[in-house]
Amino acid sequence: MKSLKAKFRKSDTNEWNKNDDRLLQAVENGDPEKVASLLGKKGASATKQDSEGKTAFHLAATKGHAECLRIMVTHGADVTAQDGAGHSALHLAAKNSHPDCIKRLLQSKCPSDSTDNSGKTALHYAAACGCLQAVQLLCEHKCPINIKDSDGNIPLLLAVQNGHMEVCKCLLDHGADINTRDKNGRTALMMACEAGSLNMVEAFLRKGADVSLVDVFGQNALHYSKLSENTGIQNLLSSKLSQDV
Repeated sequence: MKSLKAKFRKSDTNEWNKNDDRLLQAVENGDPEKVASLLGKKGASATKQDSEGKTAFHLAATKGHAECLRIMVTHGADVTAQDGAGHSALHLAAKNSHPDCIKRLLQSKCPSDSTDNSGKTALHYAAACGCLQAVQLLCEHKCPINIKDSDGNIPLLLAVQNGHMEVCKCLLDHGADINTRDKNGRTALMMACEAGSLNMVEAFLRKGADVSLVDVFGQNALHYSKLSENTGIQNLLSSKLSQDV
């Protein structure tokens, strides 16, 4: 009988209640004192999911409230917790360009290599949104640099697609694979050629980008440079190809 009682008690603490609503509201408002007093109440948990899979801990990371995060960690919040989409708090801090929160979470041993439901790490999100400070923090913390998401993209490829030149340089300096391919066999060089970015193409060639690679459609970087009609890139690639031959 005792075990049945214990079971009921367990389910009570997992059910959403008024204090959980108040905690979300306090985080929304960025009110660390209120967060601290609510976490002192029975049954309150920073990582309890609401009906949409959202938690107070994840909301603080999304909003950039580093002090709220610190208080929740002090109260024993599980830094490895994931929301309904598999995001850790670190994913959300990176996705929303909050370096302070990233620093706080890394100090609290939030795993930098965890992947969400689409196979992305925090570094994928930081690279895609172009927050150089976030990318630097994650790279220095040895966040894996060449993990592929479900589309076959490493963070470098997402940075290229979004035109973030400085982020590309930082990732390459930390060991990003310049000749890696997405699931269609496209490389960073092909993407830069299609975007018509001469600066990126020059930087990638200096880093050893292979001009001769072809994607699953049989197209090489020169083909993509013709799509963007950038004659500077076309000339550069043509001379590189003839040198290599």
